[in-house]
Amino acid sequence: MTLRVYLIDDTALLSTVGWQTQPYASIADFEQQHSDWSSLHGCLLLDIRMPGKTGLTLLEEWQQRGMDIPVIIMTGHGNINLCQRAFKSGAFEFLTKPIDADLLLETVFGAMTQFQTQANQRQQATQLRDKLNTLSAREHEVMALMMEGKSNKEIAKDLQLSARTVEAHHANLFAKLEINSLAKLIKLYFGQSLIDKAP
Repeated sequence: MTLRVYLIDDTALLSTVGWQTQPYASIADFEQQHSDWSSLHGCLLLDIRMPGKTGLTLLEEWQQRGMDIPVIIMTGHGNINLCQRAFKSGAFEFLTKPIDADLLLETVFGAMTQFQTQANQRQQATQLRDKLNTLSAREHEVMALMMEGKSNKEIAKDLQLSARTVEAHHANLFAKLEINSLAKLIKLYFGQSLIDKAP
């Protein structure tokens, strides 16, 4: 997956330092090429002052439609209200022109790092959900009781099963989830919960 800096602006500096950049002549051009946000890998640089809708209005609309790449807002006319609105709308950063070259590069690097981290988390979450979907209904029941701290004997009593049957379910779910301890199951379970709750 190649990470790109999507430019709805005239910032040429980034292409001179090795970043893959994708410039657009207009908002319409950008939206026409990316009707599906999942095709975006990297970060977006967006100027507040655009023909038609402002950059902030576009950011708000795109966030509501599910865009999840980091967006860096740039303006030559910044003020505290615009800055606050940008961050409330989900902007990664708010930069005022003229932008220091080192600051811009540092900001883009941070945005790219955030995108990569979130992409990795989504991939791990998908892989975990796929593994959880392989568990039988009974294995899910056993797992839930294990998460409550119950022993195999207590689980057997609760589910009216033999201890040996519970042990078999226990071993099966560990094999399917590719783990070997209760501690790893807990880490897996709560890690998944945090990812699901993330914006």
